[in-house]
Amino acid sequence: MFLNRKMIEWPLEGGLDDTLKKHDIFTTVESAGINLFAILRKRVNQHNLRIASLYYEKIKIERLCAIMKLTQSEVETELSELVVSKSIYARIDRPEGIVRFGKLQKTEQKLNDWAASIDNVLDLVQDTCHLIQKEKMIQEARAKLRKK
Repeated sequence: MFLNRKMIEWPLEGGLDDTLKKHDIFTTVESAGINLFAILRKRVNQHNLRIASLYYEKIKIERLCAIMKLTQSEVETELSELVVSKSIYARIDRPEGIVRFGKLQKTEQKLNDWAASIDNVLDLVQDTCHLIQKEKMIQEARAKLRKK
């Protein structure tokens, strides 16, 4: 599930989390003071935030909480940990209730990207014009051959 670019639903489907809780790794180590099941849930939440950062540029915190089935404080805590560890880039705007993913681009970079996109569009238009002209020439040549 962690290898896919899909969110992992929690609690796990089909009662899988109950089956995992009964597994030896989660029962024997828990007595040593380490709750591995809580760590698994934390990793699932972090995975889901990484996936959200791939698909969203900005999203309302309430919507993100609904998708992940977490409280706002849990989402903010996990998000903050991922930002501090530099796993993802995000900003939380609490007054607006919005999370923005990704680095902010400098103005020069935006202009350069825009200019590159315009160049690509112009190249495509030019190629299309050449193909249209070529097709016209071929049709004219065929029409002349038919007249003879």
